[in-house]
Amino acid sequence: MANNLSNKTRKRGALRWSIPVLVGLCASMAVSAPLFVGAKAAAAASLPTVTIGYENNGADPEMVAIAQGFFEKYMHAHVVLRLFSSGPAALAATGSGSLQFMTGIGNPPVVSAIAQGAPLQVIWAQERYTYDEGLAVKNNSGIRSMKDLKGKTVALVLGSTSPFELQVGLKKAGVPVNSVHLLNMSPPEMRAAWINGQIQAAYVWDPVFNSLLADHGHPLMYDQTVAQQAPIFNLTVVNSTWAAQHKSEVVGFIRAELAGVAFYQQHRAQALHDMAMEAGISIPLAKAELRGYQIDTAKVELGPDGLGRGKGVATSLVTKSLTSAAAYLYSSNTISNLPSHMERFVNPTYVENAVSGK
Repeated sequence: MANNLSNKTRKRGALRWSIPVLVGLCASMAVSAPLFVGAKAAAAASLPTVTIGYENNGADPEMVAIAQGFFEKYMHAHVVLRLFSSGPAALAATGSGSLQFMTGIGNPPVVSAIAQGAPLQVIWAQERYTYDEGLAVKNNSGIRSMKDLKGKTVALVLGSTSPFELQVGLKKAGVPVNSVHLLNMSPPEMRAAWINGQIQAAYVWDPVFNSLLADHGHPLMYDQTVAQQAPIFNLTVVNSTWAAQHKSEVVGFIRAELAGVAFYQQHRAQALHDMAMEAGISIPLAKAELRGYQIDTAKVELGPDGLGRGKGVATSLVTKSLTSAAAYLYSSNTISNLPSHMERFVNPTYVENAVSGK
């Protein structure tokens, strides 16, 4: 009690003697405030501007990093976030240098850009698709196995990961790829065509994938079905020419991504709120989408199921995803030259530096 009384007395005393001093402080602040504001503005102006492109991939820790301001905090830069609806356009911008980072990109588009000479490196694997993308078929379609797809039509987005995954799944089941007709559609178009009875099968990702399953559909395969033959990641690439000259900003980017993962693990309710808000979806849908992802920690990122490290990069799952995508794109005449040694385009050193504090 004596200590509390003493604290209260000191506070009252401070009020008594601060009144005359306050007049002097106000006069001093009137002079120094413009200097302080000017110094703060000068410091802000000296920060480099970094543009990060992203796609709205729904619920993932990167949405948390955006909501919590982690990119600005860890990169010590003026960060501009730019939403893209087209992967090829985003990768072209990254290759030209007008965009420094692009996140949420699948392995086939990345390989296609690399094959065209874009100076890109994969530096982060945001998440791997497990059950958030797959082949949905109508219950009354008579399609019960992959072999039943012969002569049937499957709606999908040409140029995306879907035809790649479907082809691998068909080959695995012993079904001739050219025996299945492919119909190019955007995900919203698929949803409308499904409702109207115009299509009976579609290879697509969430949220449309789950909506088709909920509307008298069942899954014939998931990305997880061919995870070892054709793993699909949401990848982050950086312009490698720019990155070589801006190592600290790239390491800061990785720290921001890691902070998003850590926040998601430690503050699940707030993280779900952030994801839903940034992605423009409901919290229940965010929960459902997260169940279809494998989200990696730094330890996994640097292991065989991620980017790998050292000699392990050559055999890592990310490198395998790029290699298998390259083979598919080349065989389908999407790219005219087959890039070799895809590990050259996977760089885990920024994650290593972020973890070690360098």
